[in-house]
Amino acid sequence: MLSDVSTPSQFSDEVAGITTLLAARHSALTILRAVTEACGTVLAAEATGILVRDPRGGFAVVDASDDKVRFSEFLQAHLGEGPCVDSIDANEVVNTDDLRAEERWPRFVSEATAAGFHAVYAFPMRLIDHAIGGLNIFFAQPVSLTDERLRQAQVLADLAVLGLTQERDQRRIERLAERTMGTLNDRARVQQAVGFVAATLNITPKAARAAIVVFTSRATRSIQDVAEDLINGTLEPAAITSPRP
Repeated sequence: MLSDVSTPSQFSDEVAGITTLLAARHSALTILRAVTEACGTVLAAEATGILVRDPRGGFAVVDASDDKVRFSEFLQAHLGEGPCVDSIDANEVVNTDDLRAEERWPRFVSEATAAGFHAVYAFPMRLIDHAIGGLNIFFAQPVSLTDERLRQAQVLADLAVLGLTQERDQRRIERLAERTMGTLNDRARVQQAVGFVAATLNITPKAARAAIVVFTSRATRSIQDVAEDLINGTLEPAAITSPRP
């Protein structure tokens, strides 16, 4: 069983931070990234990814804490196989405490264990009783989450849904498709900008993303706008790493 890794106050602090972002109407990408980071803090997750139903059919990765889990999430989307896919289809929590003993998803298990993951928990992201996505939490060792940790993870999955849509009426499901497509497009542009900055400055993608996030906070601009300026050439990569004047 995974030992306690955070206090109730730490969980409350993470939730408060995310709800503050929601109240300020930050972008879906910002909210989803805050959720994935909270999973690491609260649950001691090795990595976290978010998979959603693609309005065009199938599944799509909208956020991942690192490249290893991004590939694992992409693999689930491509194969239509894995705990997150099953969680979305069944609208329930799906987990495996030890991937080495798992037989349900042979192709996914092979790649996930090769990437260093040994346990996975997937939580449905529900909107009006429909699972529109899943929060996938990876661990580097076999674990069994306590009931408290399971509840906390589901709360974080619910907050991820609010990051995609904050409307209250029954038309949310239809409008969600449009927002999901927008989020996928935004993510692609941000990834393009991260790659451009990393190549130009000869730094790692992780360092490039961190520099962009710091710059957006300092400039009080959205990450989408900064990414667009980097891609179209109106903002030089060197400018985002320059110290504040």
